[in-house]
Amino acid sequence: MGAEVAVQDDVAVVTLRWPEKRNAVGPAEAEELALALTEAGTRSRAVVLTGEGAFCSGGDLRTFARLTREASAEEVMPIVYGKIHAVVRALRDCPVPTIAAVDGAAVGLGMDYALACDLRFVGPDGWMRQGWARAGLIAAGAGSYFLSGINDMLAWQLMLDQRRLDGPECETLGVAAFAPDGAYAAAHSVARQLAALPERTVAGYAALNRARRWPSDEYLTRCAQTQAQLLSSPEFRARVEEILGVVPSGSAKPATG
Repeated sequence: MGAEVAVQDDVAVVTLRWPEKRNAVGPAEAEELALALTEAGTRSRAVVLTGEGAFCSGGDLRTFARLTREASAEEVMPIVYGKIHAVVRALRDCPVPTIAAVDGAAVGLGMDYALACDLRFVGPDGWMRQGWARAGLIAAGAGSYFLSGINDMLAWQLMLDQRRLDGPECETLGVAAFAPDGAYAAAHSVARQLAALPERTVAGYAALNRARRWPSDEYLTRCAQTQAQLLSSPEFRARVEEILGVVPSGSAKPATG
């Protein structure tokens, strides 16, 4: 259970394994995932990020709501930036290409993390949704920034309609490539091809592409500051209670954003 790293033939696979919460990520899980990604980058020539069942069903709203009952916005901010954003920074600083394999749900923070990867594949059972607004939050994992790099209107559209993007629509919108035979198989195949190319050449491509599409530390800091204020608001806790209220008693489905 947890964020597991497996390396074979110069390809590292980082798998989120918190099935009881559909791989929802709170500060503790984010810290573990960031360490796994850092380890994977030092042991391979390409990294595949995937999840068991769901890719990542979002931020763990239960944990966030509990945290904000016990901490002020000023105290919440370094937790968001120091741990939740540690995953984003680990993907940014990874010395090798990163590839998201989305064969289940990638919602909210999960979609943000997929967008932060260099390449993305969505399988026939995979889908994405920018679900932050439902919980009264912003895409604090820089998801809006990455979407704006694809299409300025896209982040607004997905905030407003909260629609579920399947693989073909992700490909049409330029968000990810559709992999009809499964995202993991496609991602692993590309990872093997990248691992066979000259290492410094591939690393150069990755670094240059990230320099073009990556948000600044100032932007991430503003995300964390804004999110901390929203997380600390009574409106957020009321929305979480409403979301929790529609989850059947005893269900393993977490409240996520």
